[in-house]
Amino acid sequence: MITKNFRLNALANQYAAALYNRITTTSNGEHFMLDAGGEPVRVEIVNGIQGIRPLVDSYLLEPLKGIGPLWENSCITLLSKCVNGAEVTEKGWDIWQSMVSDMGASLADNEGAFHA
Repeated sequence: MITKNFRLNALANQYAAALYNRITTTSNGEHFMLDAGGEPVRVEIVNGIQGIRPLVDSYLLEPLKGIGPLWENSCITLLSKCVNGAEVTEKGWDIWQSMVSDMGASLADNEGAFHA
């Protein structure tokens, strides 16, 4: 857990749940695809919603933590626009797609380090 802010944690959990529901619906299973330097990679989701939450922490909240002392308030504002009840909004889905792109870029960079 990246923060002890109750509201931010609740919204991050809500976002993870909404993402999980949309991902599993659109992919017909507990997985999603990403592009790692032109190579398609299937990512299996382990532990359901709890498998998505660490991705939200690592690829959304952690980078935003560096914006300064009010990062939690900024994240609350952002995540409030990412969910509508149990549904991910289009903004939230766009952010997820950006996170997936970042995951792919990280994987491609790491793969390149192994092949260098």
